[in-house]
Amino acid sequence: MTEQESSPGPGPDDAQATRLPKRDYFLLPLLAVATALCMFGASEILTRTIWPEQEKDSCAVADPIAGNHFRANCTARTKNAEGPWVTYRRNECGYLSDTSCGPKPQGVIRIAIIGSSLSEGLHVPNDQAYFALTSRELSRIYHRTIDVQNLAVPGSGPVETYRHVDEALALKPDVVVYLVAPLELMTNFDQKQVAERNNPRSIASAPKKQVIGGAMKRLQQFLSGSRTMLVAQHFLFQDKDTYLRLYLLYGDKADFLRQPLTPIWQQRFADFDLVLGDMADKVRAAGVPFVVLAVPSRAEAALLSSRNLPPHVDPFAFDRRIQAIAARHGVDYVDVMDAFSRIPMAENLFYPVDSHPAAGAQKVIADNLSRKLQDGIIPALARPATQPAQVRER
Repeated sequence: MTEQESSPGPGPDDAQATRLPKRDYFLLPLLAVATALCMFGASEILTRTIWPEQEKDSCAVADPIAGNHFRANCTARTKNAEGPWVTYRRNECGYLSDTSCGPKPQGVIRIAIIGSSLSEGLHVPNDQAYFALTSRELSRIYHRTIDVQNLAVPGSGPVETYRHVDEALALKPDVVVYLVAPLELMTNFDQKQVAERNNPRSIASAPKKQVIGGAMKRLQQFLSGSRTMLVAQHFLFQDKDTYLRLYLLYGDKADFLRQPLTPIWQQRFADFDLVLGDMADKVRAAGVPFVVLAVPSRAEAALLSSRNLPPHVDPFAFDRRIQAIAARHGVDYVDVMDAFSRIPMAENLFYPVDSHPAAGAQKVIADNLSRKLQDGIIPALARPATQPAQVRER
């Protein structure tokens, strides 16, 4: 008899011995979930320690009627998880400026900036933001003080920005500057707001939309606030192809890139046309130049250097629309897309997840804005000074 024949096969007692107790079918999955949660919790603690974040600006004041604004003479520190700590100092009007918002001193050139977080230069140290770089460059060329009063309020849509135009004009500026990006046409911007743009009280009293979500919606909100997920995305989005593939999976958020435009994006551009037209009328009546820049999103910047564009995707679509709207209302336009298109991997000039322009992109914006302000639209800067100002020795 061979060894195989002599070995007894598994009997009923052996099968019963290897069978798990019924309680294990509940305990083992629970143990696996508990282990995963512990690991996720430890990861959250670690990432929040290494990647700290302080998004809330302690100087911000929410006001649905007068419009959100900032407290006067207030200083706040904020931090995007992907960026450095930034200190914001507000003057007596609550504007982001190192100078007073009082009467403009004789001989000073004043730039008034309106808009949202893009115009504010969010998440970038003030001395590296486009408005500070522009001010320094013009001061160097013309040997004059260039005063910047930044009225931008993060989260503002075009209607909220429109309501700051009179405030900006009251500063007696030499030019009004407005930066706009695709996201601003999506948030806090609808036809009711446009229709009631001159009646803020009616907007404030309108019932708020109720957002109803199930378990999956709550899970999505939880994950979106996870620092672990943010760090994972930060490194994942370093690969341009992966980033673009995931970004283009968005529907409405990415539809401004797709041609032809969807009806909702056509309506957004039409609404923006109306609002920008009203802004232009006010600024023109005050005899002040008005300059608009369409700054690309990180996705647009990535597509500019992409060798193979997906079908029906045009990275210049938003730029062309805003430029056409600006031209229709006699608004001076600054083309920054051409400059970004000549920079290899321009997407690296933006924060990967947050997507706001980082310091490198701020420099590109500043260079193009500075050149625009030197082309004669501001009479006082029509011609650069030929000799440097005399420096008095002490």
